[in-house]
Amino acid sequence: MTAVLVALPLALALLLAALPVVLVPVALAAKRPAGVARAFLGGWLLGILLVGGVVIALIDVLVLPSGNSTWFAYAKIVIGLLLILLGLKRWTDRRESDPEPPGWLAGVETMTAGKAFGLALLLATLNPKNVVIVVAAATAIGEATPVPAQQIVALLVFTVVGSIGVAAPVVATVVMGDRADERLAGADRWMTRHSGSIVSVVLVILGVVVAVNGFTGV
Repeated sequence: MTAVLVALPLALALLLAALPVVLVPVALAAKRPAGVARAFLGGWLLGILLVGGVVIALIDVLVLPSGNSTWFAYAKIVIGLLLILLGLKRWTDRRESDPEPPGWLAGVETMTAGKAFGLALLLATLNPKNVVIVVAAATAIGEATPVPAQQIVALLVFTVVGSIGVAAPVVATVVMGDRADERLAGADRWMTRHSGSIVSVVLVILGVVVAVNGFTGV
């Protein structure tokens, strides 16, 4: 239970940090067959689970047997500083350019299920801000409990909560059908305009909290 509780704030951070990524399933749900958006969601979920699972496995194998708990403190400091830097960079980018869809949105209107799955997997495993948040969550989970079953449950909860935004367009099309198109288009416009500011603030605040927590543990 403790592992789930420590993972939830980071899951909310991932939910907000992934707002730019949500543009893809929104566009796919509106312009492509339902299976393409579902493939994107599957790739995203797999990517988050892979990164988190690898980090937790490394902690179980390399860190916990050594009994060196100060490793967690130093890891939090590094992760916190990275989050702050990513947040500041995001804010600078937001101020220097007008809001426009990211480059990787090109080709969404003709994207196949396989390409959607691969794109989502790459965004989940290679996007710096997403990876740092997942690593932070996995580190917190590994520190909270050494029990594999509890680690798995906490990682699953983190992944599901952090992926609500990515899953929302898929769920909306299933529940609302064609009526979802107008609302998805409105969400697309809102996220394109405001996601940069929201993500930058969330990353900086989260980074400060994680870094301070690390410094107190040294």
